[in-house]
Amino acid sequence: MTPNELRKLQALPVSEKLMLVEVLWQSIGESSDEPEVSDAEKKELDSRWARFERDPSRALTLEQFRALVKAKRG
Repeated sequence: MTPNELRKLQALPVSEKLMLVEVLWQSIGESSDEPEVSDAEKKELDSRWARFERDPSRALTLEQFRALVKAKRG
């Protein structure tokens, strides 16, 4: 996608952007392609899961997660 095409998309009204998002999201769901996960990413995911299994109480509740995201956004 060219910078000019991107600017045109960014200039669309929100309703049209949402329609495009929906179309793109559906096309992703219909695709048989799966994103590649590197060995380093797999190792990190395994490490995080192991940490969670050792102490599930360290996991955030949905409310805690939302508050953290909101605080970081300002």
